[in-house]
Amino acid sequence: MRPQLTTRRPLLGFDATVLGRLHRVKGKGRLFGLLLVCANIGACAGPALVPDAPGMAGPILQEVPGLLVAVEIGAWKARPSGLTDTVLPLQITLRNTGTRPVMAARQDFALLDQSNRQYLPIPPADVAAMYGGGLGSGVGISPSVGFGGSSGGRSSFGGGLGVTFGSWGSDTRDIIPLGLAEGPIQPGAEVRGFLYFPRPAPEVQDLRLVAVLRDLAGTPSLEFRFRRAE
Repeated sequence: MRPQLTTRRPLLGFDATVLGRLHRVKGKGRLFGLLLVCANIGACAGPALVPDAPGMAGPILQEVPGLLVAVEIGAWKARPSGLTDTVLPLQITLRNTGTRPVMAARQDFALLDQSNRQYLPIPPADVAAMYGGGLGSGVGISPSVGFGGSSGGRSSFGGGLGVTFGSWGSDTRDIIPLGLAEGPIQPGAEVRGFLYFPRPAPEVQDLRLVAVLRDLAGTPSLEFRFRRAE
C-alpha cells in the first residue's frame, strides 16, 4: 500500500545552559565533569524541529510525476552524535517511480526561513572538515610510574594505569558516507541520504525546504514545511 502523501513542516531550536558548570569543576574531577557536560549537550542540544502539521510525525512525503520525495528531521543517529549542534541534517529519500533515470543533485534543494533567508546545502566533506576530520574515539589507557620521598628517609615507588573516557577529536566517519549521493536514480530504485544545512538563527520560527527538480522539467517545485516545537 502506498504511503499517504501529505504536506508538512518541522521545528528548530535548542537549549544548552550547562556550560556554566565547567567553572565549578575542580581538581581531579575536572576532566570527568567536562565529559559529563559534553554528554549533556549532545543529548539535549538537537534541533527542536517538527513537521508543520498537527499530529504529524516521521517523514514528510510528496510526489511529482516520476519521483517520490520524503524528508525527515531528527533522523541523525550516527557519528558524531553532536552533529546537530553544528549543522542541521535533513534525511532525504528519493524514489524513482518513472520509466527513465532521474538525476539527484544537492543544488536542487534550498532551505528558507520566514524572512526568506536562504541556506544552501554544505558538501559533506566540508561538514567533516569542521571537526578536523578526527576518527578516533573510545577509552584511552596510559601507564604511569610514581616515585616519592619524605624527610624521614622513607621513599615509595608505585605504578598504575590512567584511564581517560572520551574521544580524540570528533568521530566524523559517518558524515560523508551518509550524505545524499548525487547522480542518476534508475527506474524503480531509491536513494537515501542526508543534506547538511547551516543551522538557522535561534530566532527562526518557521522553515521550508524547497526542492526544484531540474531534471524533471515542467514539474512544480516541492515545499516541506517545518516549525519550532512548542
